[in-house]
Amino acid sequence: MDFSDDLPPQLTKDVKRQNRKTRTVRSKDFETLIRIATRAAHVASNKGRHTVSPEAIRCVQVLRMMGSLTLTSRVITKTNALRALQFLATNGNPKIRSESKSVLVHLNGILENH
Repeated sequence: MDFSDDLPPQLTKDVKRQNRKTRTVRSKDFETLIRIATRAAHVASNKGRHTVSPEAIRCVQVLRMMGSLTLTSRVITKTNALRALQFLATNGNPKIRSESKSVLVHLNGILENH
């Protein structure tokens, strides 16, 4: 079977991917995440300290999301995130407390590296 002449030639060159910078989160979006986490933690603490409520689960999910984001030191200091997370680290719910402490360690690591 012959190839027709009107088909484009096959690609033989390897295409190199450009190094794309990882996207960082804007401070406004990060402030929104902090607000959601603190509001959910307040509602969860009103329902009971050791009960597993949907609000406590939501707070833990948001904290885990915050820990996985690529942040800059400017965003962390501008949003005053450490203060809010220190408040959550004293919460009565052990899941919220441990997750906020791990996010604090992550953010402090970012601040030390920059």
